[in-house]
Amino acid sequence: MLIDKNKPFYNINQVAELLTLSTDRLRTYDEEHLVCPFRREKDKKRLYTEMDIEWLKDIRFLISKKRMNIYSFKLILKLLKEIPDKKIIEILEKEYEDEVVRTLIRLKSNPNFTKLTSC
Repeated sequence: MLIDKNKPFYNINQVAELLTLSTDRLRTYDEEHLVCPFRREKDKKRLYTEMDIEWLKDIRFLISKKRMNIYSFKLILKLLKEIPDKKIIEILEKEYEDEVVRTLIRLKSNPNFTKLTSC
């Protein structure tokens, strides 16, 4: 049986534990529109998908490990939106060893990249 990576499944506590982040940090990322979790109709609880978790891992890498702040991350997302995929592939071929470039390319290919514009 294949798991649908886009199906909302994980609650905020589970995601916080998986990523070793606080629930407050996850709420901040939501409020800053860095992630757009599914909200249940009945109680508006946040539910996260596997793709959300992958997205959050990349955000955590850039913000925590590479010392990028939220404003810079948002700016990079805006810039990535303007760069055609073909150009991204060219950059990847030239800078493949750079972990930041690989992370940015993963971000652009993640469904959350387009989902954030509709949050």
